[in-house]
Amino acid sequence: MSAPNAPSNITQEPIRPDGEAWEPIDFPRVTSLRLSFKNIIEISNLNNFDSLLTLRLDNNIIDKIANLGHLKQLTWLDLSFNNIREIEGLGELHELLDLSLYHNQIEEIRDRLDGCPKLNILSLGHNNIQDLRQIDYLRQFQNLRCLCMDSNKICLAESYNQHVLAYLPHLKYLDYMLIDRKAVAQAQEGYDLEGITEVREKEQTEQARQKALAEKQAVIEKLKTAFLDCTENLFEEMFSKEVEPDNVLALACYPGLKEDYRDKLSEEIKGLRSRMEEKNDVRLRKVVAFEKAVYAAETESEEEAFQAIRDFKSLKKKVLSQIDREDNDRLRSEVDELIKQLMDQLSGLENHLMANEIQVQESIEEALSDFEAKISDLVKGMLDNSREFFQRLEELEKSFITGLTEGANTEIESFTQASESAMADTDPQKAKYLNNREEMNQALTNFTDAHNSLIQNKDDYMNNQMNSWNRSFFENHRGRQYNRNRQRVMDIRQVIEECRSEIQAASEDGNEYDEGDLGGWENWSSGFRAGASQKCFRDQWEMDDWNPQRDSWIVRGVSSFEHESNYVVIFSTQ
Repeated sequence: MSAPNAPSNITQEPIRPDGEAWEPIDFPRVTSLRLSFKNIIEISNLNNFDSLLTLRLDNNIIDKIANLGHLKQLTWLDLSFNNIREIEGLGELHELLDLSLYHNQIEEIRDRLDGCPKLNILSLGHNNIQDLRQIDYLRQFQNLRCLCMDSNKICLAESYNQHVLAYLPHLKYLDYMLIDRKAVAQAQEGYDLEGITEVREKEQTEQARQKALAEKQAVIEKLKTAFLDCTENLFEEMFSKEVEPDNVLALACYPGLKEDYRDKLSEEIKGLRSRMEEKNDVRLRKVVAFEKAVYAAETESEEEAFQAIRDFKSLKKKVLSQIDREDNDRLRSEVDELIKQLMDQLSGLENHLMANEIQVQESIEEALSDFEAKISDLVKGMLDNSREFFQRLEELEKSFITGLTEGANTEIESFTQASESAMADTDPQKAKYLNNREEMNQALTNFTDAHNSLIQNKDDYMNNQMNSWNRSFFENHRGRQYNRNRQRVMDIRQVIEECRSEIQAASEDGNEYDEGDLGGWENWSSGFRAGASQKCFRDQWEMDDWNPQRDSWIVRGVSSFEHESNYVVIFSTQ
């Protein structure tokens, strides 16, 4: 913000009343800012306040609304008691609900608030608004409930209240007063019926136009999914005023040839859409099925990895708890062996997780390559359909321009003969074009060139659409798989390193574990004593020998980490 007589150098940090320095302000996270009564001249230096919801700049000397476009989240703006003459600079504040411009010098509000469609409260009191018809502009703000216009010249008009209530029936408060709904009904029934009717008809026309545009855009978006949007309005583009020369309008043969062109082009487009949409439906179904399969493979792999990690952590907890309880020095060698084998198992887990991730990555890449070949064949078929369509369109164009050229020559000959026999056409506009063969031929050449250029551009556009989708789809998938794989590898390394650190710490210093929380420890022990086998993180554990001196099982595990390793684990039943 700029203020008069501001000090040029500020070297001292702001101090709180208790003598401590203020905490630094994180400007991007500030949601409310009040700068009232600061003698601010212009709005500036708000670049970092992107999260502002409320901004108060009242009671300053600001004369221009500017530099607020980046405050996309702003809902309340107070610029009352300033020197503002024009409403401007609010076009980007689409979330604004409450706007106060009270006590300024504003004369015009029409077309100045289009960027604030959600306005709920608008205060324009004590300005220079004189035209009562300015109120009509506010009809478009369907959420407007509170309006203040007091102390403007329009308030002096006898019909002020009735006009506002008739044209803004959705208001609840006017100039700080609650509106009587009976007064609204009376104004609707008896005030300026002709004017309100005209306004309503214009609104209905505009609504119908907007609806038609929305429907047309929806059709184009649907066609775009099948790379067919360039065929919509193709005939209209080819025969638009910018393309169609005035010379041909003087030819009697032109309307018939043009209509014939329209009918044949319509049939060609219909056939193309039928063929392309059929192939495109297949493409979309294949894409959905492929992405679903990839997601399932990723999910299955992740769930398997998570389960392996959970099982290992559960086992680690039980083994380290056993170590923590062990205080017999003569069994230290067994404990050291247990730690060693637990570290071996951790290495096996790491190898398994990495191998599993590699296998998943290779499987997905193989599936992606196979799918790419199938989709490429499908896209090639669609490209063939596109090429055939534009070839037929070029033939149609040749037939049209040939017929038009022949017709033009015939009519020019007839006109020339009629002119020589004193039977000239009395239409001066027609005579202007038929009396100059060279100019007509040049117009036909330009017309043909414009059509051919448009056809070529449409052909290129459709081909680029299909090739671009095909390329970007597989590039995006491969990029996503690369990033996913990198993240999975980092996650695996992090988990393994955390487990390794815990085991090393337990080996060196001992580790405290809650003996009351052993999970399924007792069940595992009783299961082995009964001669049962147990599966742990995809390892098959089998009973090997019973140690009666320690009342425990010595168990040998055969790892399924694509390699074999023997290790000793002691499960105590004490």
